[in-house]
Amino acid sequence: MALVTQSEAARILGITPPSVHAAVAKGRLKIVLDEKGRKRIDTSTLAEDYRKSTQTRNTTAHKKVKELEASQSQAKVSKSASKPEPEPRISRTQEYIPDYDESRARTEYLKAELLELDRQTKAGKLVPVDEVEAKWIEVITLARGKMLGIPSKAKQRIPDLDAAAM
Repeated sequence: MALVTQSEAARILGITPPSVHAAVAKGRLKIVLDEKGRKRIDTSTLAEDYRKSTQTRNTTAHKKVKELEASQSQAKVSKSASKPEPEPRISRTQEYIPDYDESRARTEYLKAELLELDRQTKAGKLVPVDEVEAKWIEVITLARGKMLGIPSKAKQRIPDLDAAAM
């Protein structure tokens, strides 16, 4: 059982010291007092406690935690290889959540697409749907009116047309 400071625990987990301090303050990581009464964290349960009580993401820090857990579990397996532990169920907190870089890349890509659409609209290559729809309604209404007016104009020009011919 090795005891380390909160800063050393942060380096082991690959996270920032304020994250470890917050985890300690919220009770997600257990504090142990050493022989001089100083607050320390036990490294034998550090990764497991942090993983259980923290939402996981696919980031570098969480990969380090998983690697640390894997090395600790290999050490436990070598000590007692008699009974395998059951696979933990995937909970809602272990679902895939994109890391910051991936989210930022998506956001930047979508912003670039919006700017491109805006540029093409200003260049006159794109027209809003409402304007196109209004123009088509105007064209079709005009054509319909002219088509409906054909029989009366034909009657004016050819007076001997009967109703059936119109």
